[in-house]
Amino acid sequence: MNSINSQKKHVFFRRVSTAGQDIITQEAADLPFREKLSDDEILIIDEIATSANKKSINERPEMQRLISLVKDKKVHSIYAFDRSRLFRDFYEGMEFNDLRAKYDVQVIYTSVGNGNMPASDDVFVEGLLSMFSDIEGKNIARRSREARLRYPAKKFGYQKQKETKRFLHDSSMSEGIQQYFAALKEIRSLDDLYKVTKEYRKKFKKTDEQLISMATDPFYAGYDLEKGTNRLQHVTPFISIEEFLQLQRAKGEFFKAILERKKSLKCQNIYTPCCGYCRKPLFYKIEEETNSSYYSCSSKLHPKVTVSFSDLSKIIRGILSEIIQNFNADKLINQSINCYRTIKKHLEAEMDSIDQNLNGIIEELVLGSDDYSADWKQNPMYKRKQLLKQEYHNCLEQIKENQNALQKNKSVIKVIEGALINQSNMNPSMLCDMLINEIWIYGDNIQVDVFYFDYLQEMEKEIIFEGEDIA
Repeated sequence: MNSINSQKKHVFFRRVSTAGQDIITQEAADLPFREKLSDDEILIIDEIATSANKKSINERPEMQRLISLVKDKKVHSIYAFDRSRLFRDFYEGMEFNDLRAKYDVQVIYTSVGNGNMPASDDVFVEGLLSMFSDIEGKNIARRSREARLRYPAKKFGYQKQKETKRFLHDSSMSEGIQQYFAALKEIRSLDDLYKVTKEYRKKFKKTDEQLISMATDPFYAGYDLEKGTNRLQHVTPFISIEEFLQLQRAKGEFFKAILERKKSLKCQNIYTPCCGYCRKPLFYKIEEETNSSYYSCSSKLHPKVTVSFSDLSKIIRGILSEIIQNFNADKLINQSINCYRTIKKHLEAEMDSIDQNLNGIIEELVLGSDDYSADWKQNPMYKRKQLLKQEYHNCLEQIKENQNALQKNKSVIKVIEGALINQSNMNPSMLCDMLINEIWIYGDNIQVDVFYFDYLQEMEKEIIFEGEDIA
């Protein structure tokens, strides 16, 4: 081993998808390779409970560690059981192969001889093998999902018999679940559905999303509808398949609407207000019964602090509007003009100085010598004259550039004004991050700390929103 490689490590990389899986097979496969190396040459990286099907390379810390070591030129060789231990995605496989080739890192698959091909420098061959690994990984994920659909670890309302793997009704929940499906059949509107979910949230201790998931899960009809119509003989149904399908046809739009509303409420959490008393961030909560959301502090050591998302949004919009109205664009333009004038004045003074030097040089060249010289261009005075002419030209160009920049500034400032107004309506959360430092919520008022900048005119320190202004 040469002196450079002696500083590098032989990395043994192992991965298992779940914490319950055994890594011994991979350890045994790389043992013959480890036995040929000294301890200080070996680095072992074990990636436990990490699925390459579910997580990209960027989401795998141990793989990122390996990549960093390769880029730092600290890796001589990588040992892995097979390609699937390193990556499952075709594109990730090709990128990794390019990386190890760039840094001249050898890859050894320790399971070669058991149907696995060794690493190759042939891009086409590696591409095919990575593609097969990708397909295999997707097949594993698909089979695992299908297995979970048909034989879940546990299912609400059921008792799973370990010996027979049959799913029987949980006697304590059986009547309630049957009543729930019966109630769903009777709904005629979204409001009716909210009434039903409100009742069964308390009975089942489930969220609206979980209740809708039950209502749309064919498992409760004893079927798997993922691919075709497959009867699950090991499941005791709560509802017939005909009733289940009719429920989806008749009430499916209501189920979809309630999920979209809940998703919308979760996406509303775009602000980070803090409690004015304890200075801790407020918790964002969704009110199931009123289909609304709010921020609150759970501490009981000070007055109750709570504000609805709707009220806070309207207050923030009002404050952003005040900031935009007080934005002094003329001051920004005037500062640009003054800056341009200062630069122009400095450049014009420099040009005057160049002019004087040029005149002196020309006089000396013309009047200072009586004899003609064939190599007059080599005269240091002439060379100096040419340099000064170039400097003069550069000054003119800088004046033009700054003049153009000033005109662009004026246009940009006007665009900024318009953009601020548009964004306050379209994307208030972005402007909130840019213009508002902190939002403090008290029992009876809200304190907003606005970022100070030179082009913001004096704003009222106290703004009162009333009636229609806030909610």
